[in-house]
Parts: sequence; C-alpha cells; structure tokens
Amino acid sequence: WYQRRVRAQQQCRRVRDNTHQLKKKLDSTDLTLKNLQFEEIYLQREIQKCLQYKSVDEELSLIPESDYLTSLGEQPSSTDPHETMLNRLKWELEQRKAMRQEQETWEKNKLTLEKEITGLKEYLSSLPPQLDQMLQTTTQVQEYLNMKLVDKKRQTEMAGWLPPQLYNIYSQVTGYAEYLKLGTTVTLSGDLEIAKNLASDSNSDAEEETETETKHSSKRRSAVSDLGKKKAFKAYPLTVEVVVPCDEGVHAKVLFTYLTKLKVVTVSISLMITTASPWRDKFSVGTDYMSSRELLCALWNGDHGEECPNPETPTILNKYSLPSKTKIPNSLGRPFLWAQRLAGIQVWGPSNAGLDLATSRETVPRFLEAIKQRCLARLSLKYQLRNLTSNKTVKEGAVPQPTLLAEVVSWKEVQFDAVSEEYPERTIKHISDKDTLYEVIAKRGKTSCKGLVVLSLDYPATPPFTVLKITSPSGTATARNDENVRAIEEELNVHVEELYGGNVEYLLTKVVCRLCMCLDVYVEGKGLEPQIKFFINKFRGPENVLPYVYNEEKQYFQHR
Repeated sequence: WYQRRVRAQQQCRRVRDNTHQLKKKLDSTDLTLKNLQFEEIYLQREIQKCLQYKSVDEELSLIPESDYLTSLGEQPSSTDPHETMLNRLKWELEQRKAMRQEQETWEKNKLTLEKEITGLKEYLSSLPPQLDQMLQTTTQVQEYLNMKLVDKKRQTEMAGWLPPQLYNIYSQVTGYAEYLKLGTTVTLSGDLEIAKNLASDSNSDAEEETETETKHSSKRRSAVSDLGKKKAFKAYPLTVEVVVPCDEGVHAKVLFTYLTKLKVVTVSISLMITTASPWRDKFSVGTDYMSSRELLCALWNGDHGEECPNPETPTILNKYSLPSKTKIPNSLGRPFLWAQRLAGIQVWGPSNAGLDLATSRETVPRFLEAIKQRCLARLSLKYQLRNLTSNKTVKEGAVPQPTLLAEVVSWKEVQFDAVSEEYPERTIKHISDKDTLYEVIAKRGKTSCKGLVVLSLDYPATPPFTVLKITSPSGTATARNDENVRAIEEELNVHVEELYGGNVEYLLTKVVCRLCMCLDVYVEGKGLEPQIKFFINKFRGPENVLPYVYNEEKQYFQHR
C-alpha cells in the first residue's frame, strides 16, 4: 500500500510539473500573440497615416506638366515620379522668384506713374477755373465769331444729367444732324440744379408718397385726385428740344419730355415762322390744323398718342388713386409710339434695361423727314383753306385742264351732326370722328354741285374723300340715281393717285379743280349750258356716261 501511495505521489508530481511547463509555454505563446497583434495595429495606423498624408505641393497651383516639359526642351533625366516632382518643384520655385522680382519692378514703376498722374490731376484740376475765366473774358470775341463755347459747355454738362431715354434722343439726333449737316439743332433746357438733386431726393420722395397716401386718405377726393395727377405725371426737369428746318423761314420746334413715374417720353410741337418767310402772309386764321395735337397725330402708322404705351400705366395710376383711363395733360404732350422708338424704349422695365440703341438710330431719319413733310403739308393746307374760304384756288395746285367755267362759290367747315342725315349711311360710316368735314359748292349757270370733302389727320398721305350732290333744273342727282355723278366721284376718289405728281401738298386744290372741270363736262354734256369743250365720244353705255378724262396732248375729253 505504501509503495502504491509513493508511486501515486510521484506520478502526481510529474503531472503537475508537466502541467506547469505547458502552462508556462502557453503564457509565452499568448504574450507573443498579443505583441504581434499590437504590432499589427501599429503598422496599420502608420500605413493609414501614410495613405492620408497630403503634401504642401498638392495645394499649389502649378504650371501644367505639358508646359513644364515644353520649357525644359528635353525629356526629364529620371523616370521616377517622385524625383520628377522634386525637379518640377525646384523649377517652379525658380520661376516664382523671377516673377516676384519682376512684380517688384512693376510696382516701383506703378508708384512712379501714380506720382506723375497725381501731379497731372492737380494740374488739370487747376485748369477749369482758368478756362472759365478765359471764356468769360473772350465773350465778345465768341459773339463776333459766332462761337457759342459757353452754351456748348453748359449743354454738355446738362447732357450728363439726362435720363437714358432722353439722352438717346439727344445723342442720336445730334449725331445724325451734324454728320449730314441738315441744319437741325438740338438743345437742352430745364433746371439743372433740380436734376442734380433728383437722385439724392429719390428715397425721401418715396417716403413722402407713403406718408401722403395715409395723410390724405380722409380728405376730399378732388384734392387727392389733383395731388395724384401732379405726382403720377411728374416730368423730369430737363427736356430735349429739336428744331427742324422745314422751309425758308419755317422751323418746327419739337419738345421731348420724360415722365419719371410712367416711364414714357411725351412730345409736343410748335411752328416758328420768321417775318422774312414767304409763308408769313399765308399763315393766318383757320381750323385746328396748326395745333400741336393735329401736327403730330397720325404722323406714323395712324398713331394718335391717346393711350400710354406702358402696360403698367393702370397700376401706376391706381397707386395715386386715379382712374385707369386718365389722360396725360396736354401741356406735357402726347406719348406717341414713335417717340418711344426714338428714345430706344422697346420693353418697359427697371432703369434702362429695355433700351435699344439700334431702334433709336434707325428711327431718327424717318422722324426728321416725317416732321418736315407734315409741317409743309399743314402750311400748304392752311394756305389752301384760306383761299378756298374766299372762293379762290392757288396756282400751286394747277393741273393740266382747259379753262374752268365752273367756280367755287362756297367753302366752309361743317360738323358731323349737320351732315349725317343729308348723305347716305354707307358714306357716313366711313367718316371718323377725328376727320374734318368741309362743304364745297361749285356752280355754273343754274347748276350747282354740293360736295362733302373729308380730310383725315394724315392728309395728304390719305387723300380727301368726296361725296357729291348735283342740283340742276332737271332735278337732283346723286351717286344713287345718276351714273354720271358716280363717275365724277370715281374720278375724285378712286383715280386721285393721278394728282399726286408734283406739289403733293396742294392735293386738296387739285381735287377741287378736278371737281370744277367734271362739273363743266356734266353741264355741257347734259345740254344745260352751251358746249364749249370737245368730246370724241359724248356718251358711253346705256347710262350715257360722259367723258371726264382730259387728254392734255390732244386737248379733248375721253372716257377712261
């Protein structure tokens, strides 16, 4: 038993020693494993740092590599990218140092030039007082030589304070007139000091308007309306005045005004006739054809200037408690569409965003020619109306025709209501409320011809329209019951283009002369008076239409 116990103890000791050895080996292996794991983590961190590393040269804006290689003129000696980058950075550093030196050189030159410019500015700033003094002392010399240097200086200063719309008109018309030497003059007028203060007062004006709307909300509507009109139709303090020579001693003064709230250009016109002008005696009393409204109405494509072309007008008028149909006061002129084109306004928007200089430039020659032709036409019309009122015609309106025996015995202006029932409805419906109506009576013997002559605002572009009624011992004849009256009306209205050759301004007189000639043919052809004129064929057709076309070369009348 004892031996068995001793062997067991020895065996147990051996097992314990083996276990201890194995445990010691296990601990050593575990320690080695942990060391390797820590080393792995360390290496991974180092690798990550290397991967995330950003060099300073990556943030630099380097010259492109192709330019770098081109500047070297040869292939790099090393194919290693790192070595190539180092060489490239060294070359970049040298280039930047050279550029820095060049920059310092230019900065020194800049400082030198700034000092020179400052000295020149001081010298130039001292010149205006000296020039002003020189202009003042040479006033008499300027007047003697007709050199308006002081006026030109002031005009140039005023042009700098014009709104873009008026400046377009001023610059385009001035340039066109000076280049072609048309004799057209463009001047600026108005209060320059108010124009200078207008920009600085714009903010205070807006606040004042808001306060005024609140303050006047309880006052009478009439007072608010007057105040609203004054503000809504506020005009810029500077205006452009264009003087267009129309004829000897006759000038048309066209005034352009800019309405700051409505953002439109308005136009008014007046005629200036010198005492030496041959038109002086011809320009006398008569109809409204010489007023500013009639001179400009239908000047361009039937534009009467009655509606404000800015689509925002109703909104603007509503802001000032005014009806949307409120008209611009006559004292400010009318907002014709051609005036907006002349100013370059194509689209209404903030500031001068919608201005078109090409449109303004293209409109100038047509505008000057249209003003000239309209004024001459109105002067001629005035002259003809004066003579027709005294039962005379003018020699400028003579047409190829035999001696007229029929004569004008009455010419007067009539109102639409007075003739609306006398003439057929199909005729009256073609008459506009803007047309001017005249009643002419031509007579030969016991036969009289009463005619209604309608003149449109764009005369002579639109010819006179004539309706006739002939009264003779045989009865009353109109276009309804007499083919001859219809033929005469056809000569006066349909074939009127034959009268447009030469002195077109005297078209009205030509129409009246043709009326008298046709009346002579009518009276003689009907046997109401002795026949003096020569007819090839007296009648044509079953209606016995007389020949109303005069052949000047062979001096007889023929059918058309």
